[in-house]
Amino acid sequence: MRDSLLVVLAAGTMHAAVIRGVVVEHSTGKPLARTQLVVAPLPGTPGQPRALRSNTYGNFEVDGLPAGGYLISAARRGFPPVQYGQKNWRAAGTPVLLAEDQSIFLNVRMPRYGAITGMVVDENDVGIPDHEVVAYRYAKPPRLMARATADERGIFRIAGLDPGRYLVRTVARMYEEGGYLPTFYRDTMRVDDAIFMDVDLDRDVGEARVRAFPGRLHSVSGVITCILPPGAPPPPSIPVTVTLVSDVGRETATTGCPGGFFKFSNKPPGPYELYAATQDGQGAFIAFTLEEHDWENTFPLLPMANVSVSYRGPQGQFINPSSVQLQVRRVDLAGESPIEKQKVTKGVIPLVQARWQFQLVPNAAYVATDFRGCRNERSEGGRADGWNEVLINLRSCSVVYTLSNKPSTVRGVVSTNGHEPAPGAPVFLEPWDTMNRKRLGEPRTVRSDSYGKYELIGLAPGTYRLLSTFEYMNPEAVDIDNMLPRAITVEEGRDQQQDIDLFVIR
Repeated sequence: MRDSLLVVLAAGTMHAAVIRGVVVEHSTGKPLARTQLVVAPLPGTPGQPRALRSNTYGNFEVDGLPAGGYLISAARRGFPPVQYGQKNWRAAGTPVLLAEDQSIFLNVRMPRYGAITGMVVDENDVGIPDHEVVAYRYAKPPRLMARATADERGIFRIAGLDPGRYLVRTVARMYEEGGYLPTFYRDTMRVDDAIFMDVDLDRDVGEARVRAFPGRLHSVSGVITCILPPGAPPPPSIPVTVTLVSDVGRETATTGCPGGFFKFSNKPPGPYELYAATQDGQGAFIAFTLEEHDWENTFPLLPMANVSVSYRGPQGQFINPSSVQLQVRRVDLAGESPIEKQKVTKGVIPLVQARWQFQLVPNAAYVATDFRGCRNERSEGGRADGWNEVLINLRSCSVVYTLSNKPSTVRGVVSTNGHEPAPGAPVFLEPWDTMNRKRLGEPRTVRSDSYGKYELIGLAPGTYRLLSTFEYMNPEAVDIDNMLPRAITVEEGRDQQQDIDLFVIR
């Protein structure tokens, strides 16, 4: 019986495909040992993703694969993740197509992250030892990406950077001989006057000579007070998270209430926002400007705004909140804060009075068709299924979503210029404002299956731009502009066929 079983298993693997290969460093060709690889079947190809590591010589092998299409990705510490078949770092990987008993050998090349090198100097062009520098992604507002500390001569190297444009800035610091203000390359404290640097993979960009300006630094401090029931004894200390926000980032501290003290040291002059929040529904917000003196104040916590969230059907009927999930993010001087997924308890979520954005987590059963904020307003230029911004400055307000239980579907076939199916092609569907020509949310992305077929489900009504290409992994709106996208209108509850041609840069 055992021998018979072995014969059957052997027969089942005789016609299985095999992927072999080697992982190497792109610039040197040296093998990369212990690299994590994932071989994932395309939709329509049987089997589950297979994970493995390359051996000491960078070699790997995956056998027993059914015929079909596969995407191969590689990841290793110190290197950005790659997909096999990428034309460049922004492009999507191309699938490997295997016949029933085919064996194929792949060469997976991994470039290293980019870096910015330079020197921090004082007003006399002398290197400042052990001074910290940071790199921001060039955006409005800038986004902090990485930091480094200069050596004893003031020389620094900010590593681990993806390709793109960056601003370099010194960090404010107080020394015995005086303080240094945060200064951008080149020689400015204003972000609008800073000079960006272009970073690419496998390359150090330099030499950035950043001159730290001497100047006075200030502190932001205060004492937290919170609400206690009349006549009640002081409770155990309640944890309070305090967040200081500027146009170049956020910094947090934890204290307690009542009587909790917080302090942020070595802050340069400029505009700031201060937030505080507890887990039991108390919070506060204040905006101020640091000028010639330290900022010190009592920071009283108040009940957060009770934001009532309700979901209604097209005819106004009640929809159970447990059927959908809401996510929110605060908008402040540093841009959008990290996303928070919120459970709507008894129809209410507590939020600090500030600007907030709301979005429903994509759901196959319901799609948002209308959104109304605290004053019955619609988000200007927005869309119900995207991020909707609301200014919350009242103790209570109501947010209402109108939902449809008839989501739409767009499906079709991606074809090459030779009118052949394009397996594993990325398909992008971008919510689009035709009149103002702007993106209204992040594009939905799927891959076509082994036969070039794709399907996008759970779509809200509206206008979209549709295209398919291997040229980009995460295209920006301006990228899509240049790729001849197809504008389509999605109607509630309607399935539509949209066959599209694969876009290729010639």
